[in-house]
Amino acid sequence: MQLHLIRHPRPVLDQRYCYGSSDIELADGELALCVNRLRAQLPRGLRIRSSPLRRCAGLALALARELDCTDIAMDRRLQEMDFGRWEQRAWDDIPWAEVEAWNRDLLHHAPGGGESLLAVARRVWAALDELRRGEGDAIVVCHGGSIRMLRACAAWQAGQAGQAARATPDAAAFDMIASNAAADRQAPGFGELTTLEIAALPAQRA
Repeated sequence: MQLHLIRHPRPVLDQRYCYGSSDIELADGELALCVNRLRAQLPRGLRIRSSPLRRCAGLALALARELDCTDIAMDRRLQEMDFGRWEQRAWDDIPWAEVEAWNRDLLHHAPGGGESLLAVARRVWAALDELRRGEGDAIVVCHGGSIRMLRACAAWQAGQAGQAARATPDAAAFDMIASNAAADRQAPGFGELTTLEIAALPAQRA
């Protein structure tokens, strides 16, 4: 199975600001630019799953129209990390002691009182597990952090054998997944398409 992962187009805030779960808008002209580029790169008629935040949902809906995709759904599990009280603040305005506290415990500390990296790993895994049980390839529109976490989840799953490939990661495995996502410095560009190969699973019986 192939997942066509797309990071949202460029938003109005730049890298000087911390934003994760904030529902910020896209910069002018970025949506049309991305749609024009991506419609020639993507297969038609696939299912689409998207973060519900506007910077992702707008692109997902536009691609659905362009590519005749009728199976489209918003999934909150694909959202970017919640940075709590850091959201939409300039990085330079966040107390260095708070940043250092996060650096000392990347997996368990919730920056700004928001969400820990382990919490993100668990919800992104659940989204990926559901995708693996769906029919056929899919387009996934989400965020840079979500894409890195999806890659880490898929890498862990690929390392399992036999029946273990069906298992949910245990606590140690989630630590590994979150650590690998944090170490992944290959952030996709805004509006960039990457393809992830994953093993499909049979749909769960009712």
